[in-house]
Amino acid sequence: MTDIVVEISEHELIKRAKNNDREAFDMLMVQNQESIYMLAYRMLNNRDDALDIVQDTFLRAYKALKSFKEKSSLRHWLETIATRLCISRYRKKRIFIEFESIVGLSQEFEQPQLDREKDAKMLYDAMKTLSSRERAAFVLRMESELSTAEVADRMGIAQGTVKALLHRATNKMRKKLENYYKGT
Repeated sequence: MTDIVVEISEHELIKRAKNNDREAFDMLMVQNQESIYMLAYRMLNNRDDALDIVQDTFLRAYKALKSFKEKSSLRHWLETIATRLCISRYRKKRIFIEFESIVGLSQEFEQPQLDREKDAKMLYDAMKTLSSRERAAFVLRMESELSTAEVADRMGIAQGTVKALLHRATNKMRKKLENYYKGT
């Protein structure tokens, strides 16, 4: 006996899910859960919080699926939901993440490598200077490598606002990190 593998398009799965086909929604969830988890984890730097965001994202998506217009990809829509949930979670818990690779400490500063504990403290202190919106824009632009337009779309704000948030976030991080390395 041979198994026949039939690949169903995302559009068809969405159509079925909108008609209350739970199996179709489960397939959509399986296809997208890893990318949503990675986005949430990068923004929150906490496995449990990221898993909660994934669950909340798909719960909200399931409840609002009939209103999904398919003008963008389902992944884009889910990332938008997840980003907004992360911002909300961040505001509530004030969680800070390490940005060593994003900030590029080893390239910008010619100081000896700090141990992990000092690194974490320094980055924690630098991240405290960012608002939740600055942090979200920073993560989406720098780590997810999204364009300014894509960041604006995911956050539901204007491109000019994203540019201003990125400018402020970069300046705050740079100032705090420069002060740290100067010993102040």
